[in-house]
Amino acid sequence: MRLVVCTHNKISKHDLSNEALAYVKRDENAGACYKIYTSEFCSGHSFFMHEIGHILLHHLSFEDINNEQIYDKLMGAWKSFSKYISFTQKDEDRTMFSLIVLLKNYAMDMEVNSKVFDKDEEEFLIEDMNQAEYKRLSYISENRLAGHADAYRRLCRYAYAKRDNPKVTIVTPVFAENYGFSRGLSWQQYIDLIILAPDLVMPKICEKLRNEEGKFIEKTSKIPAEVIKKAAENQDMFIAEALSSGDGKSSKEGYGKTRCFTIRKLGPDVRTFITERAIDKFEDSRTDYLYLANRGKTDNILRGKSIEHSDYTQGNVYIIVDTSGSVRRERLAQLLDLFSEIKNLVGQQSKVIFWDSDLQKIDSLSQGISEIPCGCGTEIAPAIRYTASRFCSENDKIFIISDYYDFLENWLAEIRKLRCSCYGICWTNNRKKVTCLDDEAFNKFCREVETLFVEL
Repeated sequence: MRLVVCTHNKISKHDLSNEALAYVKRDENAGACYKIYTSEFCSGHSFFMHEIGHILLHHLSFEDINNEQIYDKLMGAWKSFSKYISFTQKDEDRTMFSLIVLLKNYAMDMEVNSKVFDKDEEEFLIEDMNQAEYKRLSYISENRLAGHADAYRRLCRYAYAKRDNPKVTIVTPVFAENYGFSRGLSWQQYIDLIILAPDLVMPKICEKLRNEEGKFIEKTSKIPAEVIKKAAENQDMFIAEALSSGDGKSSKEGYGKTRCFTIRKLGPDVRTFITERAIDKFEDSRTDYLYLANRGKTDNILRGKSIEHSDYTQGNVYIIVDTSGSVRRERLAQLLDLFSEIKNLVGQQSKVIFWDSDLQKIDSLSQGISEIPCGCGTEIAPAIRYTASRFCSENDKIFIISDYYDFLENWLAEIRKLRCSCYGICWTNNRKKVTCLDDEAFNKFCREVETLFVEL
C-alpha cells in the first residue's frame, strides 16, 4: 500500500453557493498529497467517502492522459454524439475534448459509486446529496444570490412533486445501473460502454445538464457554454424525431398531441399553427341545376354544375394570455399580431383575455389590442373556467399562451370540461427544457393538449 496524505477542508457557504458541493485536488508539488473540499451544506460522510474513492482509484492520475485514446474511439461514433451537441467546424476538436472531460467525469463517478458504496448503501448517498442540495438552493434563494429565481423554482417543483411521491429527489448521483451498465467495472470500461451506446446515455446526460444548469466541473475544466446551450435543445429535437418516426401512439415519455417539441421562432411555422387551428375549413359541394339556366340558356335541357357552398359559421377564438411577466410585452405583442392577421376570418366576438392570477382585462380581437398589462403570479385554470362559462360554444377555439409554470393538472381538469377545442402556445427558451412544477403533469398535459413551443 502506498502512502496517501489527505486533508479535509471546509468551504464557506457563500464560496460554494454556485459551484460543486464537493471536490478533490492533488497537490502539484507532492503527488501523494490531496485536498478534499466539502461545502458547509454537506452533512454525513457520503461526500467525503466519494472523494476518497477518486483518490484510491487513482482518478486524479488520469487528468490529462488517455484523452487521445478516448478521442480516437469517440471519432468512430461522433455522428451519434454530435446530434446532441452544437459546434462550429473550427471548434469541433475543442468541443470533442470538452465532451471527453464530461464523459470521464461520468465514468469515474460510476466506478466510485459502484465500488465504494454497496447496492444497499446507495440510498444514503442519495439522501446526503439531496439534503445538501436542498440547503444550497434554500441558501441561494433566501439570500437572493445569483440564480435565486431558478433555485426557488426548483424548490417549488421539489415540494410539489414530493406530495405525490415521497421518494422524489432534487439531484441524483451517477449510478452505472441507471444507464444499463453492470456495477464494479473500471472507468475505462464505462467509457467504452458509453461510446457504444450514445443514444442510451446522452439523453440522460443532457437532462442532467439542464437540471444542473451546465455546472459540470471536473477539477478546473468546464464544458464550453455553447455545448451546454444546445444539449437540451437538440435533445428535445431528438425526442421529436423519435416520436415522428414511431407509430403515433403516445408513450409514458412521449408528448402525444404536442406535434413539434422543437423550439420555433416567431415566423411562418407559428403563423401556420395558429391559422390551421383557428380557422375551420368547412365546405359543402352541391349541384345547382339552375346555374346555367340563369345565364341565358333557352333550351329545355338543364346541365347541372357542382359548386362549392357553405352554410358553416366560423367560431370565435378566445386567447388566454398569461401576463405574469415571464415574457416581455413586446414579444407577446408580436405573437398577438399573428392572431390579429386572421381577425376577419374568425368570429367577430373573438376576444383576448389577459390573466395572471386573476382577470386583468378583455380586448376584442376585431377592434384591436390597446395595451398588454403586466401582472405577477400565475393561475390560469380559473381563466379557462371563466372563458368557458362566459363565452365558449362548440365551434369556438381557445388558445392558452403561457410559460406553463403553473399547476397543469388543474388546467387539464378544466380543459376536459370544455365543449370546444383548446390549444397551447408555450414560451420557453433555447437552453433547457421548459420549466414546470411537475414533469409528470407536464407530459400528461401535452399528451392531451396540442402545444407549440416558441422561443422566448
